[in-house]
Amino acid sequence: MPRGDGGSIEDLERERQLGDLVRRARRAIGMGRPDQAARFAEQAAALAPETTTVEELLGDVAMDTGHFVEAREHYRRALEIEPSNADAEEKYAEAVLRIESTTRRVERMEEVVDSPDEYTAFRRNPVSAAFWSVIPGFGQLYNHEYEKGLTMLGAAMVLLAWLLAKLLSYSGASLIAGARNPRLDTESARRVVEGYGPLMWTLIVLAIIAYVAIWVYSILDAYRVCAEQAREADDLGVELGPGR
Repeated sequence: MPRGDGGSIEDLERERQLGDLVRRARRAIGMGRPDQAARFAEQAAALAPETTTVEELLGDVAMDTGHFVEAREHYRRALEIEPSNADAEEKYAEAVLRIESTTRRVERMEEVVDSPDEYTAFRRNPVSAAFWSVIPGFGQLYNHEYEKGLTMLGAAMVLLAWLLAKLLSYSGASLIAGARNPRLDTESARRVVEGYGPLMWTLIVLAIIAYVAIWVYSILDAYRVCAEQAREADDLGVELGPGR
């Protein structure tokens, strides 16, 4: 058999073995068996070192075990080998975000250790945050998100004030226009009523939809943020003050 054919067969066999190891490693990750996944990944690395497939697989194993810095380096090497690897690029970005999140958490824990008297137990409740959002923005204020809360409250109040002004004006003008009291300016009232055409009613409907959207978002956002703060406080054992 010619040497070239032998080399081709060996390459095909190596690719088959590599594909099998990659599949088994990913299956082990999905089944929650990190040690087994690491073994398959190491075998794949020995079989085909410095390849984008192996580097990405090693990154996946490192991410699964919480070694985000190591994962970032594997994804970086995968991108160096294959710059157009969109999956590796996305995973690299995720690893960077995980590193930043972990770093912030460590910094906060160090703050607690250094100044334990500045912190108190977490006393806010996600249900209470949602309840306060019956008035849009109040739930955010409850969560100490003052800028967001005031913005939402201001937007909701402007919409509500405009809606009430328009609806009360129309209601009052309608009553006067239909009255028979000669001392009332029924003609002016009719002009006001006639001014409420399709455009005005469309604006009123859109304003109502916008107000309801702000109100619903305020409730859901306040509950979600408070729940996240509670989880973080449970991890740290304390509640961090605003802006920390």
